[in-house]
Amino acid sequence: MHAPRVTEAVLADCVASIACSGSMSELGLACQRAVSRLVGTPTLGFYLLDGSMPVLKYSHQVDPGMLDDYTDRLGANDPLIESLHQRPVATTGMSIYGDRDWRHSEMFRLLRRWGYDGNLCGPLCLDGALAGILYTAGLGHGGRSDELVRARMDIICRASSMALDRIAESGFVAHAPSGGCAEAALPPRSAEVARLVRLGRSNKEIARAMAISENTVKEHVANLRHRFGVRNRTELAARLSAQAGRAASA
Repeated sequence: MHAPRVTEAVLADCVASIACSGSMSELGLACQRAVSRLVGTPTLGFYLLDGSMPVLKYSHQVDPGMLDDYTDRLGANDPLIESLHQRPVATTGMSIYGDRDWRHSEMFRLLRRWGYDGNLCGPLCLDGALAGILYTAGLGHGGRSDELVRARMDIICRASSMALDRIAESGFVAHAPSGGCAEAALPPRSAEVARLVRLGRSNKEIARAMAISENTVKEHVANLRHRFGVRNRTELAARLSAQAGRAASA
């Protein structure tokens, strides 16, 4: 992937459109337009993380079959997500696997199955923690991406992260429960973390009880805060307790 030529005015317009987004649908559309104009690829997958699982929130020009294929074959085991946890800067599959192993990887096989040979992924952060990813894919450059493309993807992701922070503060709930007990609407591991947070357990106690790392617990808690639109752990526990109480009395 090679960066298209754009003026500073176009770059500023793209960043402003993202930063002014007031909802997830507006943010997804603004990101898609920015990726198309600044990176030069029309495809976009906008994911938020539920624990380690990327949950699709917006896509453009991506075959639904490819989206399902990605979830089934990579999803929570996507090495790009692990890389972004360690170093939150835009990266590619080829960068992770290296030239020798890239064409033998499951990621490359998935891309080729749907007509691509390269990808680019950038971090979406909430309160400083990885909360989602922006994905785009292209054809014709063997999985390589020049430094300007990565720099532009980082700009897009930083602006998107600022918008996410503001959307969350305004009360938007990214994964709103459908009703009843909030924990019942969560994936099993997230539900167990939520239950233990509600009971006042510390991260260390939760990690010990669930046989997972404290960092994994922190990720679950951060995602739960984002899901329920709260600012901190105290508010999260209060929200979970209130919803559990309503469900019990219903």
